[in-house]
Amino acid sequence: MPSVETRAVLGCGAAPRTARRNDTAAAATRPAIVCRCAAKRRRARRGMCLAKLSAHEHEHNAMTAGMASRLTLRRTAAAGILTFAAGALTFGAHAQQAAARQSVDEIRAAARELVLKTLGTDTNAVVEAVAIDERLSLPACTQELDAQLRGELRNGQGVVVVSCAGKSAWRLFVPVRVSEQIGVVIARRSIAAGEILTADDLETRKQSSSALPYDFIGDPAQAVGLTVRRGIPSGTVLVPAALEHPEIIERGALVTLVSGGGSVSVRSEGVALQGGRLNQRVRVRSPSGRVVEGVVEASGEVRVGT
Repeated sequence: MPSVETRAVLGCGAAPRTARRNDTAAAATRPAIVCRCAAKRRRARRGMCLAKLSAHEHEHNAMTAGMASRLTLRRTAAAGILTFAAGALTFGAHAQQAAARQSVDEIRAAARELVLKTLGTDTNAVVEAVAIDERLSLPACTQELDAQLRGELRNGQGVVVVSCAGKSAWRLFVPVRVSEQIGVVIARRSIAAGEILTADDLETRKQSSSALPYDFIGDPAQAVGLTVRRGIPSGTVLVPAALEHPEIIERGALVTLVSGGGSVSVRSEGVALQGGRLNQRVRVRSPSGRVVEGVVEASGEVRVGT
């Protein structure tokens, strides 16, 4: 075995250099060196190929993303154009449809004019047409609208029938509300139940009709002489339901029974079995002991056979 130490500095692609060459050792190590160099060259070529392939894929992906972006932009623009066109067509259709509908304001105006005409020119009333649906869709009338009062105005309320006699005929019931100052009878003081009303207990005031009850007394003569059924506070508007006629006949009193009519009538006496007011039905025992029923009249007589 040689005693000379061999030091080799090897590089791929270059021949080995030795300070002192031993032919036998050099011959033994040369195949291994060549193999390592060839392996390094193959790995280098593979790395270059992979790098080129990666760059190519990156470029392809970038081109694909750009094409997709441009395609999406074109589709969005097309959709926007179509949406705008559809909106324009819809707006035009709505405009034509609105032009062919009857104006709700014109219906209200026709109802108000009729009520004001009915009340007279010297009234200070405010007329409102209420409960008309703004979504109402009626064909536009080619003629002047016709308005008729249905029934009569009561306590500031009523109904007006507005109709169109044109090509597309229709009819609509319009509720109206009238607010005006009306004279009403009110209690001047607090009145207890059972009291009989006098003129000093009452006074007349003007109040808005929209705030009045359904039924009220407007003339003091309609209330004087009536009996209060329940307590009435001061300033309360009088209504017929709170008043009643006083008892004309007392229970146990002698009363006159009247039967028949015209020029022939029969009168007899009897005993009232119950108290009675004007136009109220009461029972009376006749002299024969028979119990009959009749209606109390203003004179205090009881008419039977009615």
